[in-house]
Amino acid sequence: MIQATGLTSARRRNHAPAIDDLTFEAPPGRVTALLGGPGAGKTSTLRLLLQLDRGHGSVFFRGRPLHRIRRPAREIGVLLDDVPGHPGRTVRGHLRMLGAAAGVPAARADVVLDVVGLTDLADERLGDLALGMERRLAIATALLGDPHTLMLDEPGRGLSARETDWLNGLLRGFAEQGGAVLITAEDAEGVTRVADRVLTLEAGRLVADQPVDEFARTRLRPRIVVRSPLAGRLAAVLEDEAHALREAAEAERRAERAAAAEAAAHAEAEEAAAEGEGKAGIKVKAKVKARIGGLGRAKDTGKAEGDAVPTGVSVPEADAEPVTGPVPVPVPATVPVPAPAAAAPTSAVVADPEPEAEEEPVADPFSVVRDDETRISVYGLPGASVGEAAYRHGIVVHRLVEETADLGPATPAGVRARDPEATAPRVLHRLRLPGPAWPMRYELRRATGVRSGWLIGAVALAISLLASVLLAREGGAGELHRLTGWPADLPLPPIAIAAGLLGALAFGDEFRYPALAPARDAVPHQIGLLAAKFVVCAVGATLLSLGAIVLDSAALLLLVGGDAVPLPSDWPVLMASVFGLTIGCSWAGLLAAGVFRSTALGLATLLAVPILAVPVVRRAMEEPSLHALVALPHRLRAVALDRPPSVLNRGVAAVLRLAGQPVGQALMLSVAVLLFAYALTGLRGRRARP
Repeated sequence: MIQATGLTSARRRNHAPAIDDLTFEAPPGRVTALLGGPGAGKTSTLRLLLQLDRGHGSVFFRGRPLHRIRRPAREIGVLLDDVPGHPGRTVRGHLRMLGAAAGVPAARADVVLDVVGLTDLADERLGDLALGMERRLAIATALLGDPHTLMLDEPGRGLSARETDWLNGLLRGFAEQGGAVLITAEDAEGVTRVADRVLTLEAGRLVADQPVDEFARTRLRPRIVVRSPLAGRLAAVLEDEAHALREAAEAERRAERAAAAEAAAHAEAEEAAAEGEGKAGIKVKAKVKARIGGLGRAKDTGKAEGDAVPTGVSVPEADAEPVTGPVPVPVPATVPVPAPAAAAPTSAVVADPEPEAEEEPVADPFSVVRDDETRISVYGLPGASVGEAAYRHGIVVHRLVEETADLGPATPAGVRARDPEATAPRVLHRLRLPGPAWPMRYELRRATGVRSGWLIGAVALAISLLASVLLAREGGAGELHRLTGWPADLPLPPIAIAAGLLGALAFGDEFRYPALAPARDAVPHQIGLLAAKFVVCAVGATLLSLGAIVLDSAALLLLVGGDAVPLPSDWPVLMASVFGLTIGCSWAGLLAAGVFRSTALGLATLLAVPILAVPVVRRAMEEPSLHALVALPHRLRAVALDRPPSVLNRGVAAVLRLAGQPVGQALMLSVAVLLFAYALTGLRGRRARP
């Protein structure tokens, strides 16, 4: 259940708020629709409910605010805009990655794919999906975490009529299981086929809150839907004929008013003749005759102007005797078809004519809406009239259907939505035991589910291999440069740059393709997700380093000779230095991308470390006041080497040796600064949440 009270978006300068004091409820077991045109505030309402935009008010999901829900993906299924996934990831891989973050088993991905009918496309890339299939995948994503509430922004956009019927049945089935469904839509008639309650928004304000039957009865009209290759011509024909009908009806109304006044005058004359004695009767007769003469002149004027005179009504002369018997008195008709005339009463009271009341304009129910080039919607005309007009003008009609939005209060909206011949859609079974979130599994699937990471690693190893052979042939390069293919012109080894780029992508993809954004985990401020990224980046950097050392050594032995690969006595220290350098670069790229919210800025920050930070460290080593602090790693390494040799001591010595180099010190300093900056941005982002 969703309870929103006083929902108001943050005001912008010189602009009214997009949402202004919105209060409503979306109860369980019901489908609630937010209806409105473009700019009405439907999407802004959903974003405020999810606390993705700043604003005021209170929102509760089953009695709890969103920030108190530990795993929002298990409580709320969300569809906003398009599928926020990497276009190179497969459909099944995308769902399994999100399932790991939500704490659902990997088999759940295949279950929801079967429900939405995407089993045959499970191995397709997201970038290759059509719009309708992409919407189905978005719905599968919303259902993945077994939520209690669904919040879908125009879920039927891009779906065909049959797919829309399927979606309506799916939403009805979810609601019948006790879930709450909140959707947005612009099509008023489409809403009546699925919703139980309709909330109408205009300019961010709630203007109507109605049950669907009342909404259909008061705000919708029956229509005729016509499909024709000449739909525009048919619309023009219908509009011209309706205009002619309006003019004829107006002329007939004027004639009917004249006939009614004439009949009233005859009734007065007859009453006066029945009473008639003395001068009073004569005066009345003269008065009536004068009125009849005026009416005759008015009718003659109407004929001259082209007004129609009703058939069967004679115009008496001024000297004619009064007509005895009942005289029909027509009543005003509605446009476009006049109503039959009604009979006047047999008696009338002689009285002076009162000034005629000003006639109210008659509403015209006819209108034509051109939906597209081959489809029009006609309001206010029966289907037979539309078909006859098309036949008379030689217009081919492919389809003519009478659609009635209001099907009566006895027909539930859910029954209206279902096709009697279609099979009922499958509904997901509830998960019995919700599992914990697996951030490590999520990060592994994110890192290995696209080709970009594998391609970056392969290119880095190839460049390292080629540079290593060239450096060995030229001579003069040290062991570290030959084993890692590190030319002097590069600020870092190729594998270190690749590791930094992979680390930057670990955060950059979260901002570029915010798959976890509706769950408030787009930028993993959570310790578990952040730790998983650190571990996966470290493992990837280690594998890159190990692969570069093995491949470069093998290439040097085969192409250059055994002398090209001298094995130093402190080779463990050398290996540890390579591993430490690549891991530090990957972490620096990761944190920089997290701070600046961009992959490119994360990589630029990494490359700036040896260019800007190393000279600063070298200059600091020359300062007497900082020399003791900078030389601390050297003294610690000397202490470690004085102890008996062991694997632990050698490892500590390798780390201290790397920390004693200017590049290592600059890298450690940069990682520490970026970690502090990331912590500040994370805390600031948490405080900024409404």
